Amino acid sequence: MKNKPWKYSLTAIMLGAMIVQGGTAVWAADSTTPVVSAPTVNYGLTPDIRAAIKSAAVTPTASGSQLAVTVRLYNGGAVQNRVPEHELRVQTASGVSYTLKPSASNKEALQPKEIGELVYMTTVDSKEIGQIEQLSFVNVDIYSYPKVETTLLAMPTKSVWYGGTGNTALQSLENLAWGQAFTIPGVNSGLTYSPVEVSMQNTASGRVAVVTVLASNPGAGRETVPAFRIDAQSEQKSYEGKRSEVDPVTLEAGEKKYIHFAIPVENGVTLSNLLVLSTDSFVPKGGGQATMLATGKLAIAWPKEQGNSAAAPYTIGQPITFDALTKVVDKSTEVSLMELHLHENPGEGYQTAVAKFKLTNTSTTPTATPAFLSELVNAQGVTYQGSRQTNVTTMLNPGLSYVVSYSYIVPQTEESTSFSLKLLDSVAAAPFTTTIAALQTDVQKEEADSTISLYPFDLTFNDVTVSTQTTAQLTYTYKFRLDLDIKQKENVVVDNNFSKLKFEIVDNAGRVVGSKDASFTGVNKLISGKQLLDATNITTDQFSYPFTVNVYETIETQNGTAKRLLKVIK
Repeated sequence: MKNKPWKYSLTAIMLGAMIVQGGTAVWAADSTTPVVSAPTVNYGLTPDIRAAIKSAAVTPTASGSQLAVTVRLYNGGAVQNRVPEHELRVQTASGVSYTLKPSASNKEALQPKEIGELVYMTTVDSKEIGQIEQLSFVNVDIYSYPKVETTLLAMPTKSVWYGGTGNTALQSLENLAWGQAFTIPGVNSGLTYSPVEVSMQNTASGRVAVVTVLASNPGAGRETVPAFRIDAQSEQKSYEGKRSEVDPVTLEAGEKKYIHFAIPVENGVTLSNLLVLSTDSFVPKGGGQATMLATGKLAIAWPKEQGNSAAAPYTIGQPITFDALTKVVDKSTEVSLMELHLHENPGEGYQTAVAKFKLTNTSTTPTATPAFLSELVNAQGVTYQGSRQTNVTTMLNPGLSYVVSYSYIVPQTEESTSFSLKLLDSVAAAPFTTTIAALQTDVQKEEADSTISLYPFDLTFNDVTVSTQTTAQLTYTYKFRLDLDIKQKENVVVDNNFSKLKFEIVDNAGRVVGSKDASFTGVNKLISGKQLLDATNITTDQFSYPFTVNVYETIETQNGTAKRLLKVIK
């Protein structure tokens, strides 16, 4: 029978993708063409059954080597066909032959038009296997004497992966640039993949490299993402990755989805490559634990650090462009960054940054409030995690806007005035995060006049005075006399979850001798005009003058109360 390939890889397609380098999001201006693997050559095992090599690998073990082969069979006949009795053998260039053991899960027969994969594996107490040149199906008649061996099929092994570390593992693999789209050689699938984000994240158990891959189905029918994993490599060591998605990932025709891989690594390690490996399960006959066999297919260069250059330039107040595939933010919800301030707080050993986002429901029905995380990243790549305000409304009513605040604790040595603000999804790759938007923006300078922006309010302090009152116990209490102008933006909802103002009276020795919290909602809310605030929560037996009044914005977060210094009145 003439040998003709029955399965061809897809022709190149154009794939528009979001590219992320160094863990920061950018949107690709141009499409990328996937690297498509060469057609898999198949051979006739029987008149109806064709065979092709999916993977072949020689990997080092503690005492020797592991040889693993997966063969794909296709029954092109009209009836069920039995797989002929055989041994699978591999031959080296020096003429040495090794017989591999079959997995207990290998099919013994194939239905018409069915594709089945046969897995074989053996371990050898030798590290000198040499180059594998051929594998063959051999029928052994043990009932004849002497026994009769018949070669049913011999196939050349043009692509064998010799596992290891460093250049050894890369010698037989095609090397791709970061972000380059690809198909997986030898795997019976038309799906294409693009690495779009990598980030180093710390967990309670150590450091983890989280890799996000965009899977695309350019075909005409539904496909399930085949079994494969992504490992990371340094010059001296390999680190095994694991897919975060537990359930099978299925893509309809034309659909795109993200899949994620978590790779535990050591602290301080410098990674050089990512390895794409197909995986197969070997089940020993007679019982026992299954062994996962992995075969290297492609190598991807580790992305170079790009700092925050990949974040899109952003203007305060404009709608944020999110990753089109994210499920965190509903398509009808418009998110805008309205404020980003960085302040040093008197009496504290750190600075506080505060970001305020406006969430607007542009639909005609209520939608869920998006629950994204956020980080600030400076030009050197130093990352500060954001803490979201504790209480947030769960639903957004149509035609209205709501404000959600995030605070960031920043060291006093931080002098940057421009940051990359990353918005993160904490669900897709749980317990890890992935980037859904990245903005490059400057922190805002405070107004030079007496007006303070506290979105959606503009506050003008016309006058602030402090008076004292002596109690019967000869102690002093304090009162604030405020003259304010308050203007609020229209169609922006402010409820009891909104931030508050805190007034602190500081004497000339730097001691806080009185304080008062004031809210923008409720019965005793702040109003335009003159008002009196009683600061009786602190008393002192000493009178000290002059006073300084520190005005703070306070936000209740999961990490406690965050303060942003708004104004110092002397």
